[in-house]
Amino acid sequence: MSNHDVIVVGGGPAGVGTAYELRDSGRDVVVLEAAPTVGGRTLSVDLPGGKANTGALFLYRGTRSEEVAAELGLSTVPFLPTTYGISEGGRTSVSPDLQDLVDGLGLADDERAALLGTLQDAVAEYREYTAGGQLSRSSTSLAGETVAQRFATLPERARRILETAVQGGSVGRTDTLSAQYALRYFASYPALERENRLLALEGQQALSLGMAARLPEGSVHLSTAVERVVPDEESATYRVTATGPDGPVDLRAPQVVLAVPAPLVDTLVAGLPEWKRNALAVAETPGSTVMIVAADVTGVEEHRDWSFVTTVGAAFDCIINPAPGPQDFRDGRDGEEIVHYMCYGNSAGHRPDVVEDPALREAWLEDFLTVAPGLRGRIRAAHLQTWEHCFALLSPQRAAAVPELRREVGGLHFAGDWTSETAGTHGALTEAGRVAAEIRARRTAPATVTG
Repeated sequence: MSNHDVIVVGGGPAGVGTAYELRDSGRDVVVLEAAPTVGGRTLSVDLPGGKANTGALFLYRGTRSEEVAAELGLSTVPFLPTTYGISEGGRTSVSPDLQDLVDGLGLADDERAALLGTLQDAVAEYREYTAGGQLSRSSTSLAGETVAQRFATLPERARRILETAVQGGSVGRTDTLSAQYALRYFASYPALERENRLLALEGQQALSLGMAARLPEGSVHLSTAVERVVPDEESATYRVTATGPDGPVDLRAPQVVLAVPAPLVDTLVAGLPEWKRNALAVAETPGSTVMIVAADVTGVEEHRDWSFVTTVGAAFDCIINPAPGPQDFRDGRDGEEIVHYMCYGNSAGHRPDVVEDPALREAWLEDFLTVAPGLRGRIRAAHLQTWEHCFALLSPQRAAAVPELRREVGGLHFAGDWTSETAGTHGALTEAGRVAAEIRARRTAPATVTG
């Protein structure tokens, strides 16, 4: 059995980020990660044209993720959309103008008016509650309202288009996503916001890899699946048992950080108090399946310039090109200009069968080509990834539960995008800083899980 000051369970941005924030604290910190690499849902893969993200896609300006990227010296480019798109009923309409966009869909008059009016209202609200791409303090007035309330009276076809757009941009359904965060994850796209997102050219995973590289040697234990965290009141420590590449692992520490998806916390820790379990129950992290398509867009600028396309009726909910327009970093073979299209299947959920079954993979790719027929024959590679626990839902219920989600239980600390006021990598890294400050504030903690 090995003894440490802090054991971090989970090597995603929140877990590695906590260790990174504690690297100069003098504490002996170890990170246990079940996967063979750090980064969690920020996993990036090599495709023609460079690194491609398979989960988290953007760095948000003005957040801890942008700061960490700068500290690590990562190269970034801004997300500069010039168009918004919708594919529905066999038609794909993409335009810089919302009126032209909606007119290109072949909707009935009432459907067209309802869709256009709702999009225009969303953009106007976005302008009201943001500045420089950042949500204003006044946007918190929308935190207790769901998006579904905005769409309830719309014609069915218009409502379905908007529901798909919301789910594609946010993971959350309209009946769970708060109206506040619909501004960031839905309205910012038709608003053609150009000041709030950055793409890390080395991949989103480069943040976790870079932070891990700056930790003391031996701090991170990969392919090490934690099985149980048990308090030992006599020694005022926690015993953490796991299985690593070489067999059973047994560690102790007075402080443990749970940096895993919320639904896993109660399965790892014995005897959490009821108030904590109640809070965890509203921190949903639903599954998602994504497909990244690397395509040659040489000579087809209309596809190169796509930024966000809502895809109604497809296997996935939207297509995002995180680097629209001409980009000098693209380096396809034989002079090809390669674009990575991220197809988010948030409504599809966790689908291992899609990843494993060639026929299903082909069906997803055919859906992509139905939306973008001009790219047929231009596909250079496609990668499918499925996640059992994707990003935390930004629901009014979770917003109300954040104080309880964050609250320590003895020497147990809780960090993830699900304990943040936002979500994604930026939320996870903000929480890493908060938990590191908690740990710095005290030398030891009682090994008890009673509240």
